[in-house]
Amino acid sequence: MSNDSRIETREIADDDLDNVAGGLSVSGSLKGLTANFVPGPNGIPVLTSGSIKSVSLTVSDIPLGPIGS
Repeated sequence: MSNDSRIETREIADDDLDNVAGGLSVSGSLKGLTANFVPGPNGIPVLTSGSIKSVSLTVSDIPLGPIGS
């Protein structure tokens, strides 16, 4: 049995995004972030592996209207 949470998604029309005053508000948090890097070309770190215990992301200020429209 899976212990995964369900994620609800919805497509947003380009016109709705164009009419958002002030842009989008995005916030979030990570817990239990582990990342492993190795030196890459020109000294730029390259991610080789990683994991996240939990993540939360909130996007607001998008007028979606009634669900099912």
